[in-house]
Amino acid sequence: MRRQRAIVRAFEQAGALAADRACSAEELGVRVDFAWQQLASLAVLRSPASGRWFLDRANWQRLCRRRCVLAAAVVVGLLLMLLFAYSMSWR
Repeated sequence: MRRQRAIVRAFEQAGALAADRACSAEELGVRVDFAWQQLASLAVLRSPASGRWFLDRANWQRLCRRRCVLAAAVVVGLLLMLLFAYSMSWR
């Protein structure tokens, strides 16, 4: 996720936030790696032309919210399991 945030930051700094401002990875100074491929498969990075990409900020924000909700659900689930285990120890 840290690598994905760095890629998103590069797009934001370059102003590549719409199809008419799309840039190549070389112009942004980032490498196309697994983090890039994940963002592209999630439609956070979009390609209007061959080799040129822009950041879909709305999809990035949706992805961040989804990750926060998932993390909160995991924490709540763990807390419920701990509470259940603690309550069973009293019996």
